[in-house]
Amino acid sequence: MEDKTFILKENSKEIRQKINDAGIPLCVCAEFVDSDWLDYSTSLYEKSVHGNGYSFEGMTNEASRALFLQEVKNPIYCKDVDEFIEKIKSAK
Repeated sequence: MEDKTFILKENSKEIRQKINDAGIPLCVCAEFVDSDWLDYSTSLYEKSVHGNGYSFEGMTNEASRALFLQEVKNPIYCKDVDEFIEKIKSAK
């Protein structure tokens, strides 16, 4: 099976709660300040939603996000949290 990375270009307490209510685990990094995107990768051993965009190893938020996008092959952008949840569940 091809590895997939789903990206949701938004993050809020309400969105995280909806993901949690759907039975999908969230990494603590999803709640970091400046974690303004969420992502889920089928290639990771830990099957949880991660935050993205927070300052990582001294990088700016933009540089951190750019590095992430550089490492992801064929990202799948979701239009809303419902599509994000649907794609995660269908990939399991």
